[in-house]
Amino acid sequence: MKKAWRSIILIYTVTLDPSESVVGKGINISLILKKLGIESIATGIVNHKNVEQVAEELDKAEIENQFIEQKHGIKITAKNQQKLLDYLKILKAGDILVIAGSFAKGIDPVYLTDLARVADKRAAGLVVDVPYENVLDILPMNPLLIKPNETELKHWFEKDNEKVTTKELIDMAHNLVVKGAQHVLISLGANGAAIVNMMDALMAHAPEIEEVDSTGSGDALLGTFLAGMLKGYTPVRNLADAIAAGSDTAQSKWLTDFTTTPALQKQVIARRITFEEAE
Repeated sequence: MKKAWRSIILIYTVTLDPSESVVGKGINISLILKKLGIESIATGIVNHKNVEQVAEELDKAEIENQFIEQKHGIKITAKNQQKLLDYLKILKAGDILVIAGSFAKGIDPVYLTDLARVADKRAAGLVVDVPYENVLDILPMNPLLIKPNETELKHWFEKDNEKVTTKELIDMAHNLVVKGAQHVLISLGANGAAIVNMMDALMAHAPEIEEVDSTGSGDALLGTFLAGMLKGYTPVRNLADAIAAGSDTAQSKWLTDFTTTPALQKQVIARRITFEEAE
């Protein structure tokens, strides 16, 4: 395993779905961060059938990785879940823990709270992109950033079968902020994205593209936005960069390599809105 250059802030990305594929949302975010010059440590629980392939791919990208291997069956054991919690006790104040993707069989969504508590006790920033309503339970821990999509927001607010307006989505995100989230990044797919915090909201539509495969576009959006936060970019630029990265991934066979994102970014116009005027 190659050791990454370590900055003052360490970023740990967690993948908890040891599928047959090496694709994992946490892994994707590490790859995006690497492309943007930001080091991270990829961790989580991986099935024994592909643990070597995952490590090989990350080593090739020069991304430090430390995965726990699920050796028997596909149901993740409580022992391995505890091993990950114990490993994450290396978190220090100012570090960032990114939890992304669905949980594999055997991992109850309440495990999100266990992970969040580890970060909270160590004053580490928490970034969450999971579909579970358990996200609502961790809001009092003041997560740095959560990234729901429209479907997830509607489910969390018991509006699954209702048609909601953008204003209602913004209001839902603001509600999450009031309850403790520092920032809420709403992924709106082809319609772009919005970022909401206690001060205001920014919205922007996605550029017109010919979609090839949207897999990983949300990871590119989140990874790029997080990178922009760490680099101190203005919210307007950050949102535009993130949407461009997500759009370029959707029009590519895999994650963006950022060669064509500048042209897409120029098509993204982010505007600041108040919660009253969101439409």
